[in-house]
Amino acid sequence: MRTTRFPQLTVRCSWCEAPAGELCTNPATGVVWRSKTHDVRRTTWVIHTTTCPACAAAPGSNCFTTPVAVRIPLATPHPERITEADTTHTATHRTQPWPHQPPTAPTATARSGGPAPKPAATWPSIPTQTRPGTPRSGATSTASSGPAARPPTSP
Repeated sequence: MRTTRFPQLTVRCSWCEAPAGELCTNPATGVVWRSKTHDVRRTTWVIHTTTCPACAAAPGSNCFTTPVAVRIPLATPHPERITEADTTHTATHRTQPWPHQPPTAPTATARSGGPAPKPAATWPSIPTQTRPGTPRSGATSTASSGPAARPPTSP
């Protein structure tokens, strides 16, 4: 059984007008996006597939504000509804529902038992010689008694 890489492909994208089952495209150039979909398509998928645990909105209807007396529809679903959709998809499929999230760093228990990485090599200091006669280490030389070292005279 082949699993869907993007579960949001089951709904039509309202941004680029890509039909269900096809990848999103850039509306200006028509180039197919292979590694992501539009965010509005994922939001539509969440709304159409799950019941919101925060406001009890049925699948297919937008979330509402939490006070029952007001009941104003929201443009985006509650975070609990998004989590519920992701959990439901992960429980029934082998792939993660949202591949756009950055990968997590490996923990100490998940690392392989291979050798430890080598420490960074120490590099020699960069010479700071700007003109002949100045020291290479960047240290200042002693003051000379040349014309620049004499105090100014008053007129």
